[in-house]
Amino acid sequence: MSADLESSEQLIVERLQRLFAVNFPAGIEVGIGDDAAVLTGIKNKLVATTDMAVEDIHFRTAWSSPFQIGAKLATANLADLFAMGATPKYLLVAAALPNKVAANFIDELAKGIRSVADNFQVAVVGGDLSQAEKIAISITALGDLESKPITRAGAQVGDHIYVTQLPGLSAAGLAILGRGLNRPRYVVEAHLNPKLVAPYELIKVATAMCDISDGVSVDGANIARASKVDISLAKSLISEAAAFSDLAELAKELNEDVFDWILNGGEDHFFLASVNPKDASDGMGIKIGEVVPGNGKVLLDNQEIKRAGYQHF
Repeated sequence: MSADLESSEQLIVERLQRLFAVNFPAGIEVGIGDDAAVLTGIKNKLVATTDMAVEDIHFRTAWSSPFQIGAKLATANLADLFAMGATPKYLLVAAALPNKVAANFIDELAKGIRSVADNFQVAVVGGDLSQAEKIAISITALGDLESKPITRAGAQVGDHIYVTQLPGLSAAGLAILGRGLNRPRYVVEAHLNPKLVAPYELIKVATAMCDISDGVSVDGANIARASKVDISLAKSLISEAAAFSDLAELAKELNEDVFDWILNGGEDHFFLASVNPKDASDGMGIKIGEVVPGNGKVLLDNQEIKRAGYQHF
């Protein structure tokens, strides 16, 4: 570890031990500071996921603070666990940092991760530090699942399609930043540090569910293909959402297509789910369509969505 990272790796680890100390029961027999963590808090099925963020691909330091980078990546991981119906319990964090990084970068990154973890009583139990030419951060999240997992393969013809909140605000924030602007600030913040709300009501009844990380068009297609159905969305339903008019007005100001933001913009970390109509209720979010016979397409007003959301490769 470079001297420019303020101190030796051992001192950094000791500082992280203090930053990630928790006051709630977490089932940790051995935590940060040893070769591996020893955990006793998983009582049922273990659910595991991991996400990686690389500088200039997933974030830009000119736009995002270390706190925002940490919080956003933690949000992405916990959202994946919730999408499976699991209760998040633990995080493992690995970071590769250049020697030019600011001295307080690690502390602020850790505080951002903890800001999200604490909201859901999740403990950071270990990780790794290394040196690299660009910043790369990976988080592994572990969760506890009491019952059957909610996969992408359970959607049935006739199910209603719900989103927990209207997507598109993160895409709007990215469009604003791309123009060298910084306002409206709440829209920019929706991209830099999206706020996670656990989909507890959907977890009870969803037949299929996923986190909206790559856009409704991509994530919806993942459900459609796994379930061997089509997902049919309707502009009329989407435009009835309370947040739609403000988003549409902003899109008009920026000469953007509001439905492109909603359907193809990613990183909102809301949830997309199919629900049997007999189990549906307004508390689940916004109904935007239904499941129809098909072979893996996402349709908008009966036309296949051709432009896909975010693709990693």
